[in-house]
Amino acid sequence: MLRRSKKGGRSNQLRLSDNTAPRFFSWSISVLERIAAILGAPEKPPQPNPQEQPDNCAERPVIPVPGILSSDTDTDVNPAAEKPADAGIVSEGDGRTDNPVIVPHKARDRRAEQPVFPERCIVFSDTDNDVNSVINTLRFAGILNAKGKLTESSEGLTIFHTGDLVDKKNPDPSVVEFWQLLRQDALAKGGDVKLIVGNHEQEIWQNIRSGEKYGMRAKQARRLNDFIESMDLFYVAGPVLFIHGYPTLEFLQTLLHFKEVTGKDLNCFNADHYNKAFGSVKAMRLYAYVRENRQANYLLYDVADASRYYKKKGRLVGAVLEQLKIAIVVHGHRPQRSGVQVDYEFRKWIPKIRMIGNDTMVRRKGIGATVIRATSAAALDMVFINGKTESSKLRRKVRQKLSKPPVSSGTGYPARLDSADIKSVAQG
Repeated sequence: MLRRSKKGGRSNQLRLSDNTAPRFFSWSISVLERIAAILGAPEKPPQPNPQEQPDNCAERPVIPVPGILSSDTDTDVNPAAEKPADAGIVSEGDGRTDNPVIVPHKARDRRAEQPVFPERCIVFSDTDNDVNSVINTLRFAGILNAKGKLTESSEGLTIFHTGDLVDKKNPDPSVVEFWQLLRQDALAKGGDVKLIVGNHEQEIWQNIRSGEKYGMRAKQARRLNDFIESMDLFYVAGPVLFIHGYPTLEFLQTLLHFKEVTGKDLNCFNADHYNKAFGSVKAMRLYAYVRENRQANYLLYDVADASRYYKKKGRLVGAVLEQLKIAIVVHGHRPQRSGVQVDYEFRKWIPKIRMIGNDTMVRRKGIGATVIRATSAAALDMVFINGKTESSKLRRKVRQKLSKPPVSSGTGYPARLDSADIKSVAQG
């Protein structure tokens, strides 16, 4: 339950109790049960996600949540008929089992650690078929040579894209090939490329499933479809959440429930639940950034007025993010007409979270990205690249941040943070 922590008899901070699953998240059970009819008859068997998942995703068996498919069956889980041997089904506390909550066995209390933050990364958003601006930015940062290949200093570098890398009205297959080849090049040099799905990719996927080919050959359409299915819904590394749109309270609450019930790394949600939604167009709508006329069971949707939304729900959003050990959110989706990243978005209503709007309209501006580097002092250093900061001075600073870190810098940002760590990162 939500409660205010008291000090000296006065309430000063809104917090979540240590174990929120039985009560605060009982709503998620009823919500997910409503989706059972959608997920119960998938149009095709769920496909594995080609993107590499953290090792601990496969280490722990999934504890089925009512209304969501289990990891080894295509039928809905009936909590009354298929009670896991090592988990208990309990009610909300009133002795009834109308809204059962699965409580993990004590042996699973040990939480899986999330991936540490990479040594350094560069984050793109909403490039909409534009490859030239990506190339320009990578060259500006000194990590792409004249031949279009990543430099040898790319070891330990992760390139993120938070969605809408293709245009939803006219998707270009060559853009898909560019990102696939870039990822191959990065992996060969000890780096990585992680791609987050955007609403453009989701809409394209739905249209392809409905028979739309966008003027492409059947083989090209299938490749585009498979590429979209390989993308993650989000990614969490250290204290940073990479996601396409604004994180909604419903989605964050569901992630916390997933973490408490399974004890898994949050990124396992992609393989355990999001990837299974590709079995049905209706199921995918759960995550499809539907506009404000959403239904009650949508977890992610397009927040029309973000300021109004976070003014109303920001304290709850911040409290859940704090429990998830997330202090920074990097997203795209909402274009910044100024062409400059919005830093500390909604700080007034979410004071402990550094939210960054990274959609700098790169296609029109020609350059734009966010650079983040983990320091030896267990902090994150951030630099913004955009049309207004493009200069020789910034180029030197960016290349310094993205240069191969010294040996003494360790392995990057720690996977686990205490409250003091989160406060220092959020306040920058």
